[in-house]
Amino acid sequence: MTSLWPPPWSHCDVTTPDPCSGTPIGAHTKCLAHLAPADRAAYLAGLAPGADINVRGTRITAPLLRQLLAAVRVAGRPRLGEVDFSHVDFPDGADFIKVDFTGSDANFYLASFTGFACFNDSHFTRGGVNFHDTTFSDAAFNGMVVNGTATFVGSRFSGDARIEHVTCRQVLALSNAKFAGPTRIDAAAERVMCHRTRWDATASLALRYAYLDLTGAIITQPFAVSVSPFARPAETAWFRGSSPDVRVVSLAGTDATHVLLTDMDLTDCHFTGAAHLDLLRLEGSTRFACPPAGVHWRWGVPRRWTRRRVLAEEHAWRALQEPPANLAAPTAREWKPGPHHTTHPARTPNPDDLAPLYRALRKGSEDAKNEPDAADFYYGEMEMRRKDPARPLGERILLTLYWALSGYALRAVRALSWLILAMTLSFFALMLWGLPNADPKPEITGKQTAVGQNVRLTVDNPDPTLTIGYGDRITGKRAEKAQRVLINSVVFRSSGQNFTTAGTYIEMGSRIAEPVLLGFALFALRGRIKR
Repeated sequence: MTSLWPPPWSHCDVTTPDPCSGTPIGAHTKCLAHLAPADRAAYLAGLAPGADINVRGTRITAPLLRQLLAAVRVAGRPRLGEVDFSHVDFPDGADFIKVDFTGSDANFYLASFTGFACFNDSHFTRGGVNFHDTTFSDAAFNGMVVNGTATFVGSRFSGDARIEHVTCRQVLALSNAKFAGPTRIDAAAERVMCHRTRWDATASLALRYAYLDLTGAIITQPFAVSVSPFARPAETAWFRGSSPDVRVVSLAGTDATHVLLTDMDLTDCHFTGAAHLDLLRLEGSTRFACPPAGVHWRWGVPRRWTRRRVLAEEHAWRALQEPPANLAAPTAREWKPGPHHTTHPARTPNPDDLAPLYRALRKGSEDAKNEPDAADFYYGEMEMRRKDPARPLGERILLTLYWALSGYALRAVRALSWLILAMTLSFFALMLWGLPNADPKPEITGKQTAVGQNVRLTVDNPDPTLTIGYGDRITGKRAEKAQRVLINSVVFRSSGQNFTTAGTYIEMGSRIAEPVLLGFALFALRGRIKR
């Protein structure tokens, strides 16, 4: 029952055939299991509903448990007060169906359930329940209600585990637990903690209201998380006004190969250290963080952030880059600080950490034929590459131009705006300096010779000239020519017009820049409408 011997509490004086670690009952020197029948009957007869029970370290068989629960039964349900079942061995399993635990906490620490453990419809009405480091084979907790924290930290489930229709007012703690058999968890809780939890068989988590933390979870089989459709009576009082949505706050250090998330809120989810994010399946209405909304001012210059899906880690990193005025006034911050913002800012992931995360999520979206989301993750990846000081300066300058001109070929409005601006500037430049007074006419010159001799003529094409004043250069005819030149430039064709020297270079620039900008815009539109 305990790894320490003698155990660090007063224990039963029975030593044969094996030493017993059970807590003595009352003034007796023996535990409940080893009391003489008459003494046990007297003890049970003296119990009343709501009685406190301390059977720590005792070996409790199924018949003995039935006798104990029958002694505290009222209105068809056993009622217990403060209970200590820590280090208890249940060799036949345990039936705690419809038991009311009315004490502040129920303690099953390091208990061992060799057979089927059933806590269906059990109620812990004034506190939590502690199954820390408890060993189960098959176990069921269907309909369990916990007015506190349900702790399964370090527990081991060697068979099927069914934790269904459970309501937990505070935390459902599964950290360091091991589930060897198929697992079904359907629960409403404030938080569900699964730090380094090991899942060696298929598992399905249907949750409500919860913040789910899967940091370092070991997942070797299909693992699905969704929003439970089942409402429970206790939810009305305990979670009034809260959204039943499930918010995954961390996949850090987790292998996402087998993970399926449906209708999850990933606004605050941290992915740093997660493996195989490209295999993470996101279905339904999955929500990520967004950049700050509205117009923001920095150094006296207004700016507006592009709308896209953003990782919580990028929010944390950008919050560290905000100007001192924003740092001094948290309510004025544009980006949401991370957990290490003030205490350990060096732990906040940098752009070189974030770019691979965005790249993996982009690949996963592309493999799922989800091009719009893939475009957002590609934008994030490029932003992190552009902001990474470890990359060569030339690469960052090139990426900055790519961003400024077209938002990495993902922002059609930006590319079209530049295209319109470029065409407008080219239009007026052609009218003012590119088009000559008139199309030059060939000149034929020759020399008169004697009769019968060949005549030699020379045809000259004079250079186009522009000698008219600026007021005469803005005319409808010249505007029509400039427009024709620009339209041909956009489709990469020669307009066939005669130009001044300046006009030749203006057309060359237009034939290079404007088709590229048009291509950026078309790529951006394709990325948003392709499925």
